[in-house]
Formats: sequence, structure tokens, C-alpha cells
Amino acid sequence: MFASLSRDTIQLPFAPGQTVTIRKLTGREVERAQGEHLKKLVSGNRSARGWAESFKRNLAKISGDVGPVIADPLNGYDRDTIVECGLVGWSFTTPTFSPDAVADLEDEPVEFIARAILKLTKPALFATSVEELEAQQKETEAPASLVGAAGAAAV
Repeated sequence: MFASLSRDTIQLPFAPGQTVTIRKLTGREVERAQGEHLKKLVSGNRSARGWAESFKRNLAKISGDVGPVIADPLNGYDRDTIVECGLVGWSFTTPTFSPDAVADLEDEPVEFIARAILKLTKPALFATSVEELEAQQKETEAPASLVGAAGAAAV
């Protein structure tokens, strides 16, 4: 329920022995990542909400083999924004973790870390089967006792 409480430490395949610590993105941060992606593609004042899905639908209208492009969960989201918001630390001693050091990351680490953060935040985007998607949805459903307690408190 609270993004800041959902953290994971992952190994970096391109830097043996090194790890990064990531967290889930908040709803606002997901919307910001979509908005930044939208800004980079078009100009104008359009809400970012739902941009990732809209972008994928537009790609589907293009003729040619765009299946792999549409299937990429990062499409519709700005990688840099995802990493800026969801990367909370690393095991490297030099440079020390800071916003400037995060901005200095090369492309491959940014791609890998952004993908890991989005997978932690929205695992359904990475589902490869209906069964996997249904299992993930069951895991994220709130227990009835919590829903009932929240509903009673709101009254």
C-alpha cells in the first residue's frame, strides 16, 4: 500500500558483486514518468494519466512488426524519471549515492534499473500468461478485513 515500504536489493549483472536498492514508485511518480515520456514525444498540455497505454495503442496502429515494441513494459514511461524516483541506494563506494551520481549513470544501468523498478511497481506489465497475471492480481488484492476496517473508518 505504501511505496516507500516496498524495497528490494538486486544484483547488477554488468557489475559483479555490486547491488542497487530500489523501491516501488508512488502513484504520482508513475504518472510523472508517463508525463515525462509524453513530453519527450509531443508538445502540448495533455494529462499524463494513462499515457503508457495510449502510447502502446498508437504503436499498434502502425503497420509492420511492432509486437516486441508494444510488449516492452517500459514503453510509455520515462526511464530517467523511474530511476530518479525509485533508486534509493547502491553498494558502490565511488561515487557515493547522490542525485548527481544517478544522473551520471550510463544507458545500460539506467535501462536495467528502470525495468527492475517498474517490475516491482507494476508486475502485471511483465506477465507473460493469463495465469501469471491472475496470480499477481490475487497477491495484490487487499484482505477483506483491511477493506472493511478502512471502509468503517471512513464513515
